[in-house]
Amino acid sequence: MKPYRLMQTRAWYGDEELTLQFPSSWEIQKIAPKDAPELTDAEIRSAFQQPIGSTGLSEMAKGKKSAAIVVDDLSRPTPASRIIPVLLQELSEIPKEEICFVIGGGSHRPLTADEISKKLGADIAAEYRVFNHDFMSGEHRPYGNLPDGLPIYINRAVADADLKICLGGIYPHGSVGFGGGSKLILPGVSGFATMFYFHTFYRGRGHAVIDQQGDQPDNRTISEAVAKVVGLEAVVNVVINSRRQVAGLFVGDFVEAQHTGAQFAAQTYGTVIPPTVRAETDLVVLNCYPLDSDPIQTSKALWASEHFENAYILAINPACDGICYHGLFDQIDYQRFLTQQNKASADSSTSTPAPALESKDQLLVWSSNFPADQFYKKHPTAILYREWEQVIEILRPKLPATAKVAVFPCASIQVLSEG
Repeated sequence: MKPYRLMQTRAWYGDEELTLQFPSSWEIQKIAPKDAPELTDAEIRSAFQQPIGSTGLSEMAKGKKSAAIVVDDLSRPTPASRIIPVLLQELSEIPKEEICFVIGGGSHRPLTADEISKKLGADIAAEYRVFNHDFMSGEHRPYGNLPDGLPIYINRAVADADLKICLGGIYPHGSVGFGGGSKLILPGVSGFATMFYFHTFYRGRGHAVIDQQGDQPDNRTISEAVAKVVGLEAVVNVVINSRRQVAGLFVGDFVEAQHTGAQFAAQTYGTVIPPTVRAETDLVVLNCYPLDSDPIQTSKALWASEHFENAYILAINPACDGICYHGLFDQIDYQRFLTQQNKASADSSTSTPAPALESKDQLLVWSSNFPADQFYKKHPTAILYREWEQVIEILRPKLPATAKVAVFPCASIQVLSEG
């Protein structure tokens, strides 16, 4: 056996180097993104002094009595604690006690106190008011409706603030193309009715698609329309690199700054898959880092599987959180939710079903924490493995003695590039 390192795992839960043991005769090839270096402290400060499409935050803060800073949750790998101290310096005109943070998790579960400290930094979490958004709460401010009828309800802590800022990451996303921008308003801090309309009646922009396709509104344009009504003044959007470090920072107007950041993200995450690799690879290994803290994010790494002609697909997601986050759909179809929960309770056990690999169409997932009942509900034809040795034992007789393996070190944020 030979070790393969060259990638990270367990975002928010150690961010450790991942070592995989492969048979010595297998040929391992890393399919990496273009990537980018970490920004220095001076470069981070400079980004605030060069706002995109707006005045600077320090200018915006003048005359304001309060501010709400919406931050993404742990399902996103944004290292917000690196940015917040500089952001707060920009808001020095506003009294500290009148600045609050809101975890804009949409319909996700609330963060614990320890998790909030991870995201914001322990000192910030201790010294400032921090709220978890509750999309089912009745404490939302109504803003009327969009012209097409979408009702707008927003977290009251955000709505009541004189200055509204969103701090989040820009990652490939099927619904809005790339995250960031207005997404922390809708769905981030929106009420149930607003999110129901958003997820039900509008089409997605497409994975890693930056610009609107056609004339019909999509999730990104609707999210931006709501943010405009609500009065989102600015965003602070982060692009990370393959090691979850801040590689790009885009401050300013929530449309223009996000658009500029998305272009940089597409370049940074851009990944070339040579034609020979597509045709000759026997096994594709998709490391879900840095979107590997919870189980539902596994699907974000699977885009790459579509570009291989005859390979087994293996995803690696430790899913340290062990919880499938998205609560909205459980509320929309509550009876289905109850049925699933009852079935899960009846079927759950401490062991996973015996693996039976019969086809290359079956997704293989190596995860130490993905709950088995939740896994087989979401991926009914896939196979869940707890031990890496078990993965190799199952695959070895299926593959050539000199198997060719393509490893994507951060597949959940990588996007296809033509070169």
